[in-house]
Amino acid sequence: MSNSSRAAVVRPARTFATMCVVWSLAAAAAVAAPTVDDALKFAPAQAGVDYDRPDAAAAKQATIAMEKEGGVNAYVVRGSGGEVLRAFADTNADRLVDRYSYYKDGMEVYRDIDSNHDKKIDQSRWLNAGGSRWSEDANGDGVIDAWKQLSAEEATAEIVAALKARDAAAFARLLPTKADLEAAGFEPPRIDELAARAAAAAKGFAAIAAQAKLGADARWMNMLSPQPPGTIPAGSSGVGRDVAAYDNVVALVEGNGSGGQVFVGSLVKCGDVWRPIDAPQLAGETGAIGETLGFFTPRTGGRAAGPAAPAEDERLKPLMTQLRDIEAKMSEAEPAARRQLAERQAAVLDQVFAAAAPADKAFWVRQLAETLAALVQEGALDDGIGRLEKLAAAVAEDESLAAFVAFRLAQARYAANMQKKDANIDRVQADWLAELAKFVETYPDAPDSAEAMLQMGIADEFSGREKEAVERYAAIVKGFPDSAPAKKARGAARRLESVGKPLVLAGATLDGKRVSLDALRGTPVLVHYWATWCEPCKVDIAQIRELATKYGPKKLAIVGIALDNDPQQLGKYLQTKPIPWPQLHEPGGLDGRLAEELGVLTLPTMLLVDAEGKVVDRNVAITDLERKLDALIGGR
Repeated sequence: MSNSSRAAVVRPARTFATMCVVWSLAAAAAVAAPTVDDALKFAPAQAGVDYDRPDAAAAKQATIAMEKEGGVNAYVVRGSGGEVLRAFADTNADRLVDRYSYYKDGMEVYRDIDSNHDKKIDQSRWLNAGGSRWSEDANGDGVIDAWKQLSAEEATAEIVAALKARDAAAFARLLPTKADLEAAGFEPPRIDELAARAAAAAKGFAAIAAQAKLGADARWMNMLSPQPPGTIPAGSSGVGRDVAAYDNVVALVEGNGSGGQVFVGSLVKCGDVWRPIDAPQLAGETGAIGETLGFFTPRTGGRAAGPAAPAEDERLKPLMTQLRDIEAKMSEAEPAARRQLAERQAAVLDQVFAAAAPADKAFWVRQLAETLAALVQEGALDDGIGRLEKLAAAVAEDESLAAFVAFRLAQARYAANMQKKDANIDRVQADWLAELAKFVETYPDAPDSAEAMLQMGIADEFSGREKEAVERYAAIVKGFPDSAPAKKARGAARRLESVGKPLVLAGATLDGKRVSLDALRGTPVLVHYWATWCEPCKVDIAQIRELATKYGPKKLAIVGIALDNDPQQLGKYLQTKPIPWPQLHEPGGLDGRLAEELGVLTLPTMLLVDAEGKVVDRNVAITDLERKLDALIGGR
């Protein structure tokens, strides 16, 4: 799995551009198509890919032919048994190869892509059994510039490869930037602290790599972690959205006739890329590893980097064992069994809170409040509200903890009331908003007040009180400028005030193509925010498709913005149900940049932009869309 991502591209005599020319000539004139030998001379842009390489005898039995592959033309090389070995596709019908696919046992495991059609490979993807990595190479020189997608396991493999090659640049590409940390869910000043650690790791890597004794045959074998990834909850110090992270990660390495370990430390998920925070360490002769700062486990001699769990003492160990056992069972339990496990979990957490040392009480208050609120919201804990009320009374003297518990109690109470069979929705909503208003009045400076105000602003907006909503959004931005709710509030105010103003919007599609509204000037544009999990959105798409046919591309351009969290799920959906207009996608879904820039709060959301690039309607309904398009396009 591991590879040196900086390895130079070693190409045979027939270059990428040569293959493009062959395609062009073969399609335009009666000349010979490329041969099997031509095709098999190509190699992946990145080293270390495990793909089928037929020997001379097997190559003689192989065939090459033009086929339709996923709706596009491709030269496909097949082995003697009909299995696919290679596929060279023209995805934009310009008669030039722009996608190189390599197969293992008949399954595509790797793909090189020329996404901007300049005859240079600028993206590489590992697929299916080959992994999930997705890299970018902006200048097409064969050296990875950035990662678009990388699992935790693959991140550790890249660290091992960088150590083996003594490649400081390859390691630096793995480290998070401030923008990455912000995308992960962190907020200042936590971002600055973690960015400083990453900068120190980049500087110290060369010295560590020079000391590393990884031979030429050293290879990554596996990733080990004593625990599954944990969640740093939103509302913790310096955390605006839930953050996924690992602690105490180790990469197992094999080579030179023996095994070894590389201590990676913490990994944090930034969008679709898992990234290290610190430089790796190799155990010395004693097997000792230097002190590190974990997200969940404090180390002696230094302050943990975040809301770390307190070290277990002897009194808590039996209770912690019970909690781990309960959590393992809950992931696969049926609803009835899950309710029983939830009761046990809450009871054990009560015992932990009661037995914890005074210095650890604050941590367990937050853990207990988060857990109880989550169980209530999923309908798994009947007495959760009472437990939260009891906890709120117990911490009433500590303003910070009181605010933390009060907000989760409000969320839980709202969810519980909505779940009642005879729920009066209007009354439940009114009570929820009243409780939020009281919370903001009582705890105006609490981090959760930003989220409470955002919910109130959303209610104002959807009730038609747009002036009040804009004022509420402005108050969030002023009072909590660096918070996650402020990002949404800033965008929502921009959307509410967008009519008559130019709309600036740009992004990349799943395959890396850049799309900008500026490039579409001269044609009216419909911007459609949607997701594969949104059924009304799919109904919209069917009607938009009809309108696209009615007006044609010269009169109407359409840009979709898919707010799925899982790019693979989105990709599969688009493969089975292709949509003819571009679909922008970035990590984060409704919490990502594409949604936050206009404060998109619900799906579907559609904006209509005129030929000059100005917003005509910032919330057009599908039932009104054809009428408004007729009025806008009319005699164009």
